[in-house]
Amino acid sequence: MTSEPDDIMNKINSLKTEYYLENKKNIIFKNNQKFDCATTIVQNINKTELFNNIITINENRMHFNYALFKAIIYPDIYTDFIYHIFQVNENILSDYSSFNVFIDCKGLTMTGVERYKDFITIMSLEGQKNKKDFLQKLGQIYIVNPPFMIANIGKILLPLMDKAVKERIIIA
Repeated sequence: MTSEPDDIMNKINSLKTEYYLENKKNIIFKNNQKFDCATTIVQNINKTELFNNIITINENRMHFNYALFKAIIYPDIYTDFIYHIFQVNENILSDYSSFNVFIDCKGLTMTGVERYKDFITIMSLEGQKNKKDFLQKLGQIYIVNPPFMIANIGKILLPLMDKAVKERIIIA
């Protein structure tokens, strides 16, 4: 059973506030501090519950919530989250022949893209190794609430993506 996304965000925001009260917020060199804050959050909220709120399912549609993702993901749990995504794919594909992905990009910035590009690379490599053929079963990827600078983000992310994925992206 998962909590409501608002409940999870309230818990996360409370932990973030606590963290930044104890650790003055950096103006520059934020990545390590953001990852440290995310570590604190994951240590205080069940990781599976967090993952289940980042990725939600509606029939054959996987919905990805970037706002939750950016609050809790740090390098030490990249692989755990990637395998969670793969398990969600397997669950969908046990009932459907294909799946679609909806990515809510609300709050995504260029620094966020840069911060998580290693995650994308690792997910791509793990996807190639697991031989589940998820790309062949992928319908469309819908980008919802795209940031203003989507063209710049595309310059960074698109070279990291498989050609089969690039062709399926729809900006909504």
